[in-house]
Amino acid sequence: MRAVDDHMPSQWHAGEETMHRLLQVPYEDNPTVPGLPAAYGPWMSRSPLVALGTTGVDDRVWTTLLGGAPGTATAAADGVLRLRFQAQLEPHTADPVLEILLRDEQPNGRGRLVSGLVMDLEHRGRVKIAGRILDGIVAVKSTKTTTSENDGLTDVLANIAVDETLGNCPKYLNKRAITPYESSPQLISDSLPLPAEALNIIDKSDTLLISSRHGAESMDTNIRGGAPGFVRVFSNSEAEGVTLVYPEYSGNRLYQTLGNITSDRAVGVTFPDFDTGDVLYLSGSAEVLIGDAAESVLPHSKMAVRIEIEAVRLVRNGLAFRGTLLDPSPYNPPVRRLAREVGVSGRQPSPAERTLASLIHKLPITPTISRYTFRLAPGGSSTPVQWRAGQHVTLDFSDRLDRGWSHMRDHDPSSLNDDFVRTFTVSSAPHTLGSNIFEITVREHGPVTGLLSRWTPGSDLTVTVMGFGGEDDVRYADTQYADTKPNTDDVVVVASGVGITPFMAQAHAAHESGLALTLLWTVRAEDLALAVDVVERVSQFGVAITVFITGQMDNDQHSQLRVLEQLGARTHTRRMTEADVTAVGRVGRRQFFVCAAPRLHEAVLEWVAGEDVRFEAFDY
Repeated sequence: MRAVDDHMPSQWHAGEETMHRLLQVPYEDNPTVPGLPAAYGPWMSRSPLVALGTTGVDDRVWTTLLGGAPGTATAAADGVLRLRFQAQLEPHTADPVLEILLRDEQPNGRGRLVSGLVMDLEHRGRVKIAGRILDGIVAVKSTKTTTSENDGLTDVLANIAVDETLGNCPKYLNKRAITPYESSPQLISDSLPLPAEALNIIDKSDTLLISSRHGAESMDTNIRGGAPGFVRVFSNSEAEGVTLVYPEYSGNRLYQTLGNITSDRAVGVTFPDFDTGDVLYLSGSAEVLIGDAAESVLPHSKMAVRIEIEAVRLVRNGLAFRGTLLDPSPYNPPVRRLAREVGVSGRQPSPAERTLASLIHKLPITPTISRYTFRLAPGGSSTPVQWRAGQHVTLDFSDRLDRGWSHMRDHDPSSLNDDFVRTFTVSSAPHTLGSNIFEITVREHGPVTGLLSRWTPGSDLTVTVMGFGGEDDVRYADTQYADTKPNTDDVVVVASGVGITPFMAQAHAAHESGLALTLLWTVRAEDLALAVDVVERVSQFGVAITVFITGQMDNDQHSQLRVLEQLGARTHTRRMTEADVTAVGRVGRRQFFVCAAPRLHEAVLEWVAGEDVRFEAFDY
């Protein structure tokens, strides 16, 4: 936000204009309004939380989160917002913003520059303000909460002369019920790298508050929300320093926070733990990553923010409230993990490297599962595309499905942050269909698989191939496997549903390498046709197959069950158990490969804890 004269309209500063130019945003007037409009007063008085940002004498930006009950923010006079809250002030405060304000220094006699965000998370409302603190903060009453004469909570007043105000949309606010709670702040750590408690707060957090500044003119405080873990820890060591990365989702295209960062990298970031009351205050230097720069660090992101942390305060029970999650924002996309976390480059191919894949055949297997055959055709690259059994292929469907920017899309909120890039395990072995043909076997779920399911033979559906990949240690089909794993005699594959696809691609090569291969596979009754299809394809490879069927079966599915048994598979109409898994192979001479739904995945890790278990994370 940018401080303005009451008689002049608020326009964009140089950093905001840079962001608009880089992202090709059509010009619109800045919707920020001067002063504090009277219409906001009643709403603010009903809102329980206020995030507040300011800059300390060390030139670091910090953010805090205050309140816990309605009445935290009220309109005290024309253009003046009064904050009233409880805080620990004596003998010291662990809150970096309150520590700054307690010094009662008035730069240039004008009052300390601050920014705020008044929030009602239960009703998904927020309003930004920016201005200056009038006469510091005032302690009005002391409420002792411990037996110590010096410890306790103090009622605090702070008046802010508001230069500008902006109401914001509810898009990424995770809905919470806020209730007051008597805090007893305890500073746990103020040194880097971050301790385990701080990392845990970041890992579970679905909310952060961030303050930035436009030089000495104005500040901005806002909120970022997402699914728990949307903020990733890029590094946390003395050697690499402490760096966080988070994706910038599709928003209102004002880019006030990012515009500030573009011209002044100082930021203050706070992670509140609504469950425990713990709070993590961070201060550092941020940069905006756009396009390839974002993709290389955080795959599937068109824009991201990277923050180098320079100072920290981890405070236990520092929040004067608790928050009960009622409903996550429907706009939250899945968590995007770092390129270094998932072992991919994150780099998009250049036009000279583009390879295209055309859909040439569709085979429906069940009402929701189909097999799709693609033919590769090199684009600008003359290098043959190669892949190995068990690898995945990443395909870009954005040319077909991306509808461009829009601010809100309540009828289809998940589409706003969808890059329409999908990764599928190749379910055919290399060269079995030809050197340039591969198959994927997928369940219809979402816009990309919906597009595939609607394809009709003869129509054109060509997409860009981003590449083939997959970790080497999750593949068991290499012919040299016996030489590289001499102490492993038994390979046990545990799969559920369409998690069978890596096995489909590797069964033949594993058989050729002489491995003793056992498959334990759980499927739903409605997917028995897939089980028949797969077992028919691999029955000649001598695999010991056991299929576990869950759910009620109709007459057709009973017939499919009999076919499975005729093909040599053992069947059970129940869930897979620990005894089923631990009974296979020899302890110490077996290796497990797991590609299953999270619940079964976690169970197998527990059942065979301490043994060699390989799996691949499919969250890239």
